[in-house]
Amino acid sequence: MEEIKSWAVNIAAVAVLMIILDLIMPEGRIRKFTQLLTGFVLMFVMINPVLGLFGKGVPASFAGWSDESFLLSSQVKSMTGSLQDERKKQTLELYRRMLLADIQNRLVGHEQIHEAEVDAVLNENMDSENYGQIRRLFINLTLKKNETINKQMIGASIHKELQQIFNLKENEIVIQISEGE
Repeated sequence: MEEIKSWAVNIAAVAVLMIILDLIMPEGRIRKFTQLLTGFVLMFVMINPVLGLFGKGVPASFAGWSDESFLLSSQVKSMTGSLQDERKKQTLELYRRMLLADIQNRLVGHEQIHEAEVDAVLNENMDSENYGQIRRLFINLTLKKNETINKQMIGASIHKELQQIFNLKENEIVIQISEGE
C-alpha cells in the first residue's frame, strides 16, 4: 500500500512541476520542448512501478530521483522567493505612484498653485518594519502669477498640511517655490 501512495505522490509532484514549468516558460519552441520532456518524465514516473512488478523497473537510485527531487524543490523554493521579492517591488512602485498622484492632486487643488511636481524617497528595505514609509518628499511648485501671493506663507501651509497627513518631520519635506510666467 505504501508503494501505491509513493507512486501517487510522485505523479502529483511531477504534474505540479510540469504546470509550474509551463507557466514560467515563454511561448515558442522552448515551451514545446519542455512540455515534451516533462511528458516523458511523467510517463516514466507512471510506468516505472509497473515495470518494477516484472523485475524490469529502473531503481530509484539509478534514475537519480532523490537527487532530482532535491534539486527541483530547491529550484522551486528559489524561484518562489525571487517571485515574492519581485511582487513586493511592484507593490512598492504602485504605492509610490499612487502616493505621488495623491500629493500632486492635493497641491494642485490649492488656488494659488499652477503646477506641482512631486517626488518621494521611500524606505525600500523589505526587512524593515518601516518598509514603504516616506523618508523624504521633494516638491517643486509653480505659483499662479499674482502680486499678492506670499511664497513663505503658502510653503508653510503646505508643509504643515503634509506633515499632519503623512506624519512626517519638518526636515523630511523639501519645498521649492517659483512664480509662474
